[in-house]
This record gives sequence, C-alpha cells and structure tokens, in this order.
Amino acid sequence: MIEFLYEAVLMDFSLRQLRVFHALAQTGHFGRAAELLGLSQPTVSADIRALEQALKVMLFVRSRAGTVLSDAGAALLPLAEQTLAAAGELAEEAERLGQEPCTVRLAATPSLINRLVPALLQELEERAAPVHVEVVEVATGALERTLASGEADLGVGHFVEPSSHSRQALVARDEVCVLTALGDLDPTVPAHLHALRGRRLLIWPRRQHDDYFDVLVGACRERGLDPEIIESAGAVSGAQSYQLRNGTAFSLVPFDFAREASPTLSYAPLDPPLFIPLQAIWRLPVARGVGEVVTTLREVRRGKAIARSQR
Repeated sequence: MIEFLYEAVLMDFSLRQLRVFHALAQTGHFGRAAELLGLSQPTVSADIRALEQALKVMLFVRSRAGTVLSDAGAALLPLAEQTLAAAGELAEEAERLGQEPCTVRLAATPSLINRLVPALLQELEERAAPVHVEVVEVATGALERTLASGEADLGVGHFVEPSSHSRQALVARDEVCVLTALGDLDPTVPAHLHALRGRRLLIWPRRQHDDYFDVLVGACRERGLDPEIIESAGAVSGAQSYQLRNGTAFSLVPFDFAREASPTLSYAPLDPPLFIPLQAIWRLPVARGVGEVVTTLREVRRGKAIARSQR
C-alpha cells in the first residue's frame, strides 16, 4: 500500500488535497470540512475530485444520508495522515535549521576590511542573525583562489571573476578616490589627476589583478596623466607607502578605504568621477547563510551610500 502511495506521489496531487481528504473523513460533510480548513465548499469538492482522479480510486461514498469513506478511502486515510505528519515534521525541521546558527567564511580584500566588513558584522549582530562570519583577509586579486581552495565560502571585492564552480552578484558601485600626502587634498573638493603630474602611482603588481590594475591606470591616462608606476604587493600599506606620506606618490583607492586611511594622508574624489564594481562571489554548492550575508552586505552598502549623499 505504501508503494502505491509513493507511486501516486508522481501524479499531481497536493498536501492541501490530503488535508481536505482528512478533514472530510473527520466531518463527513463538505460544508463543515470547508469551514474547518477555511476554504470554500466548491474548493473542497474540487480537491476531492482531483485527488480521486490522481489516486484512481473513489475515496468517499456520497448519498443523501451523508458522505462516508469508501473501503479504499478507509484504507488510504492512515497513509494520508502519515504523509501529513511527515510534511509537518519536514516544515518544523526546516524552520529549526533556518534558525540554527551557521558559520560563513568571508574572504575580503584590504580595501574592505576596515569599514565595510565591520559594518556588516555589526549589522548581523544587531539583527541577532543566526549567522557567524569568520573573516579571511586576502590580497587584492586573491578572492577567486581563496574560494577555489575551499578556504572561504563567500568573497567580496572588486572585479571578481566567477568560474563554473562559483557565482557572483553586484553589491554596489564604489567611488574611487585619490590618496596622497596630508594637506595636499580636500575630501570635499574633487581632484583633477593631471594636477598630480610628477607623482608616481603606487599600486599592486599587475599580475596580482590585471583587470583592476588596467582600469585604474587607464583612468589616469584618460584624465591626462601617464604616471610612473611603483608596484608594491601591499600597495598603500607596503614598504613604499612612505612615498604617499611625503607626497612623491599617490594611490587610487575605493572611497571607504580612503576614509579609513592613515591620518598622515589626505584624499579626494576624482573629477570626473570613477566608479568600480563591488561584487560578492560564492562557491557552489551554496553554503547555508551565504544568502543572508550577501543581502546584508547590499543593505549595509546601500545605507552608506544614502548616508553619504545626505551629508
């Protein structure tokens, strides 16, 4: 009999139809079954007809005296009750799993560690979200390798490249700022790059992240500046960073990073402005909690953009 019911599952019938079957068996009356379930009587009648067609048996004997279970209906009712009970357990277990804390390993590049990631962690904590985030700091250009190696479930950075084993989504578009010696720039006054002629561009090696590198160098040239390039693996925080402080070099960095940079430096947005994509990338299959972290990232980043536009 169980095999028969499993075979029927391949047909078109629903849990609601099983609930209608159970309610009608309890009440013996279409109107009372409809009232019990909060459905209309025509819906109850249609559901019983559809279920009988799917199972290819008559479940009830209808007469002027009332509605009673047929022999087949009486035999199938316990199995229907078992199915409904199992569906209820499935829903309860899914709800429990949804509330059970999980851990998401988040890889983030240096430009995001000091501002966006802390804001994300704070927001998740304030929401009491059932997600614990372990932060993995990676170099610019290393997000994809970190995910591919299994060291992280999710990454956030600029110009990420998904593979057949990962997916990506746009979180926001980040404004780029120029960063150099203290006192040389005013954050309220957009800077023209050609005014920095004679200063070197401090940036990571092109092999580390060629797309990102090419966009920033290309932006300089489009704005009338073809600077000498100093490559430093740590870029702003590397061994060559003294050249930013003494004003012989500049860097191009996301706005959030610029705001958190050393107080020995100054920054300003570009004129004309430059925006770069901020993206999330995650491994397949998707780890539990990743969706909530990505959604929160978007909300936090959107909140920052709104706050900045209101200043």
